[in-house]
Amino acid sequence: MSAIIVDQEGSYLLIAEGTRFAVIERRNNHFYNCHGGTRHGTVTDDLSSISEIVDEADWVPEATARKAFTEAESRYAELTKILR
Repeated sequence: MSAIIVDQEGSYLLIAEGTRFAVIERRNNHFYNCHGGTRHGTVTDDLSSISEIVDEADWVPEATARKAFTEAESRYAELTKILR
């Protein structure tokens, strides 16, 4: 099964693969995981290599992922205001 983009705000993507969801970031033609620790990116222009950055612990129920996505959106919006 392939992952699809469900929502996007700034550089953040809410993705789904079946009934599981994750939040990733897309910057400069790289995808990055959004969990703590070292952020390893993968060069790609589609979601085919998502397994390189998203592991089983990153896939969560939709409500949990949407909450994390909303929090990431808020941080992005605040950062945008500061940098203007």
